[in-house]
Amino acid sequence: MKRLSIIILGFLLVSSLAQIAYAQVPNGPWVDEIRFESEDNEANVVSKMQAGAMDIFLIDFSDADLFETVRTSDVIGYKTAYGLFFELTFNPVGPVFANGQFNPFSNAKIREAMNWLVDRDYIVDEIMQGLGRPKLLPIVSAFPDYGRLAETAIILESKYRHNPEMAREIIFDELADMGAEYEGEQWYYNGEPITIKVLIRPEDQRRQIGDYTADILEEIGFLTDRQYRTSAEASPIWMRGNPADGNWHVYTGGWISTVVSRDDADSFAYFYTDMGLPFPLWQSYRNSPTFYEKAKRLDISDWETFDERMQLMRECAELALQESQRIFLVDQVVPFLYNQDIQVAFDLAGGPNNPIWARTIRWQDEEGGVIRAGNREVLVEPWNPEAGSNWAYDMVIMRALQDRPIMYNPYTGLPMANRFESVEMEVQEGVVTTSTSEWLTVTEVSSVTVPSDAWYGWDTANREVVNPPAGTTAKVKVTVNWGDVIGNVMFHDGTTITLADFLVTWPLDFEQADENSPYYDAGTVSDFQQFRESFKGMRVVSESPLVIEYYTDYINSEAEFILTSTTVLGRPGNDRWRWPEVPWQVTAIGMQAELNDRLAFSAAKAATLDVEWMNYIGGPSLAILNEIVTQSISTPFIPFGEFGQQYISEAEASARYQSLKDWYDEYNHFWIATGPFYLEQVDFTGHSAVILAFRDYTYPADRWAHLAEPPIPVVSTDLPDSVVPGIEAIFTINLERDGEAYPNDRIDFLKYMILDGRNDLVTFGEATPAGDGEWEASVAPETTSAMTAGSYRILTIAMSKDVAVPGKSDTPFVVIPAVSYFQSQLSQTQSQLESRIAQLETTLQQNQQTLTELQQQIEQPTAASNTLIYVAIVIALAAILVAVYPYLRKE
Repeated sequence: MKRLSIIILGFLLVSSLAQIAYAQVPNGPWVDEIRFESEDNEANVVSKMQAGAMDIFLIDFSDADLFETVRTSDVIGYKTAYGLFFELTFNPVGPVFANGQFNPFSNAKIREAMNWLVDRDYIVDEIMQGLGRPKLLPIVSAFPDYGRLAETAIILESKYRHNPEMAREIIFDELADMGAEYEGEQWYYNGEPITIKVLIRPEDQRRQIGDYTADILEEIGFLTDRQYRTSAEASPIWMRGNPADGNWHVYTGGWISTVVSRDDADSFAYFYTDMGLPFPLWQSYRNSPTFYEKAKRLDISDWETFDERMQLMRECAELALQESQRIFLVDQVVPFLYNQDIQVAFDLAGGPNNPIWARTIRWQDEEGGVIRAGNREVLVEPWNPEAGSNWAYDMVIMRALQDRPIMYNPYTGLPMANRFESVEMEVQEGVVTTSTSEWLTVTEVSSVTVPSDAWYGWDTANREVVNPPAGTTAKVKVTVNWGDVIGNVMFHDGTTITLADFLVTWPLDFEQADENSPYYDAGTVSDFQQFRESFKGMRVVSESPLVIEYYTDYINSEAEFILTSTTVLGRPGNDRWRWPEVPWQVTAIGMQAELNDRLAFSAAKAATLDVEWMNYIGGPSLAILNEIVTQSISTPFIPFGEFGQQYISEAEASARYQSLKDWYDEYNHFWIATGPFYLEQVDFTGHSAVILAFRDYTYPADRWAHLAEPPIPVVSTDLPDSVVPGIEAIFTINLERDGEAYPNDRIDFLKYMILDGRNDLVTFGEATPAGDGEWEASVAPETTSAMTAGSYRILTIAMSKDVAVPGKSDTPFVVIPAVSYFQSQLSQTQSQLESRIAQLETTLQQNQQTLTELQQQIEQPTAASNTLIYVAIVIALAAILVAVYPYLRKE
């Protein structure tokens, strides 16, 4: 009996301890496992989610008819995001391809004319079925910069509204000048019909958009070759292939902004110039010197004041449309689907396509469990740490595996500190920037001098660090305190971060931009030149804690974005100078593969060398990389010789390579990082992946639990009684949140725009506060005097400081003729007078009755009462006289 009691007691103790352990917040993610599967049929997505076979769909849901089923489902929930958009990308090479075929889109005026030829309203109404907004500029209409540019956008949208007759005239004139001939309603070049190859993505509405585009091209005399290709099939043709080969003319492009973008100034360089991406298509772009220079200035924030920045953006918006290397069609209003029993923070731009989703997803009030995540495609292009895939389908998994120094707030787009503790920033006097983050302090100083021992550059010939020239200055000094991370943060393979992981691959950017280096990649040169113009140096101050100084000429009105700029923490797609998302040896095996021209990091270099694009998770690359890592255990490769040997001993290098080899033997891939999940199973050919919780992750699962629903202002507009030419009109704009007045001090700006019946801009301005949650937009008499009778709209855009997606309202109103207004005023005055006269007559009748009653009482008065009665009569008569007197004068 005693033994039984002990057993029962022990069982209860173990059970209690298990409950305590279960109640504790785990390190890493809330869930234990996420399984990724491909599903490109949205009807199947809905069926699987209703049956409990899929828990979240990680890409936009586009079927408007099926969405009605989602709306009424008691199983499926959804949240809306605004960061996805569609466009048409044109091949600009020509006028004749290498295969002898003609390319009309080598002509910028023909590309520009396509803006008039396409009917964006048709695309939104008929193809998107209302789940979108017409789009002309490379700026998402739900983000702050569109609000700042709203009046310019409206003017350009009016200029480029659908006008097929104008488009046809321009296209016909330009084709004739290029030597094409129009015969029998068909265009010919050198006697051959001109056939346009339209590369169409079939997975979403781009299939219909592609067919629509081909239809309107056929209507103006072209033949079309409609090629339906999935992302994996299309990418080697339009993105990685040489555009001069002539394998395509038009591609139905789709993009996603995975976080709310507060600064879209770099969009012009990204989408229209060779500064965008190191792929052959981008490198073929040729721009007017004026546009290129202005786009470059915006890309590197080469401006003195915010007004100058906005003027550059207005100019670039107009110039970009004249070149139209691509034309934008529609901003999507996107529902993202998930099981209603799941809690997850969705980004207002990218939905779950933001690292925050993997760090917050959980079953309601539970720890652990499995999430079955669907996506339109899984594992599209090769992964590598330098120039691998940037497809949303791949990145949604990568972001769960990797860590970044910052996380973007899903509602404001502002950076939040993730892997560092604090930042101190010294800005040169005259640099206008502010911080709203507790972890970032900004101090203005008279000047910023770059220390003589800073790392300024890299000598590729002598393999040594170059220090700055004497007297080198910078506009900004950024001091990042990374905390006690050296030896205390673990990679997925069990090794811990060292200073080498931060520094040893530092020279690679310089090598890749030098044509004499074995690592040279022509696609990186433009990007490197941008970086070189702003980067002024870096210096390690201490190792415990790790403190690094960065010097830059990059500026931004929001100091948080100086920190996250490519000039400080590395260039796009590159992990150097920021948090080491992969250990140095993972990059080093790829460097060795490039040294011997066996593989290449970038698609463009791989095509040039006729080798495979390096892939760390599948394909023939794995055998080559495995051979390299095996050799490196016995003969350790330390990047950049003596430089790297300052931070890595041969024994340490050998141990790192052995750990990498052990990882590959167990998991059959080379993808190691520091994020909250690790890649447990990957089938690149079969397009599936499984990621598991990394419980040695630094932070607990509830780190971002404070994120709540976005506080977007709800906007409504009260119209004046009448809007009349020549008379001031005051519109009252009401802002609410959860039924309460939106605090005025949390509003950044409230713009209004008046549009006429043709959607042309009449006037615009900023509303002024009139009360709590109440604002006024006053339209001056001189403005209304130019307005004619008819229908108008007032658009309002309210930008909150607490959420980057603005609240909007669109309210119609009517301007009435002045004659009608004054006639109504006269009628109203007449009605008022008639009402007052009727009231007066009633009063007189009542007073007459009173006099009659008094007269009856006078017949038998007492001496005392006579006096009172007479006084009352006098008072009554006096009151009557006062009431009647104004009308007697008017008579």
